[in-house]
Amino acid sequence: MNACAGTLRAVTRLRTSGVFSRRTHIATRPAHTSRRALGAGVIFTVLASSSRAMASAASASAFQGYPAPIVVPPPEGGATKAVCIFLHGLGDTGHGWADVASQMPVEGVRWVFPTAPTIPVTLNGGMRMTGWYDIKDLSIEGNVDDRERTLESAAYVSALIDDAIAEGIPSDKILLGGFSQGGVIALTAALRSPKKLAGVAALSTYLALRDDYPAALSAHAKSTPVFLAHGTADMVLRYEYGQMTAARLEELGFEDVNFQTYNGMAHSACQEELQHLATFIVKNLS
Repeated sequence: MNACAGTLRAVTRLRTSGVFSRRTHIATRPAHTSRRALGAGVIFTVLASSSRAMASAASASAFQGYPAPIVVPPPEGGATKAVCIFLHGLGDTGHGWADVASQMPVEGVRWVFPTAPTIPVTLNGGMRMTGWYDIKDLSIEGNVDDRERTLESAAYVSALIDDAIAEGIPSDKILLGGFSQGGVIALTAALRSPKKLAGVAALSTYLALRDDYPAALSAHAKSTPVFLAHGTADMVLRYEYGQMTAARLEELGFEDVNFQTYNGMAHSACQEELQHLATFIVKNLS
């Protein structure tokens, strides 16, 4: 079990009159943490939508309501050899996680940070906010999957994968990732993708539509490397969600499931977790 001190991004939701209010805190990185440890050692600019953005391709742009992703090119202007698509959580945007790219500047890797459409969220009293799907209950017992929106968002991610392939990126050099709701969609897209992907990273999240499997698994799914991470103090999506997801994937016969536990971490991400994520990305995209 990892002791995760020094939370990098703490996202908590406090229940007030049936509505969750989102608070984001970005803490200062420890002085000893160096981006150069990951290889390229540069901070690069987050690019908003442009003529080169992923959403400009025909397949992704066909999805209405999905804003253009934030695209971060490879460090030092190098050629794109691999792509990492990372999805945010409920109420956030692609901007909320784009700083992660500057902490993991891997040579040849382009980062894509999509933003979910704005939808009414039942759990938050029908308040409209960015979400990959609707949520009615956070408890394990009461959580009912929003099948339609979950599969629609997974299809959007699949379109982003197709856009990257159309640009000449091999599918086995495309890695999916996500936090919370974003992790749900990353897992759903990866497990069903007919393309052989480099891997999938799912942070503080769970496997949705569990009863669809194994029937819905693609031919390549079980050989896809999976990185799962969850904090023991997560009061939004409880730690048991992570345990259940890891157990289910192993039960389904997945060959490479790496489940990391962070002692005392809430519904958040910490520096140690991101270092483990960076190692997973470098290993599978190099």
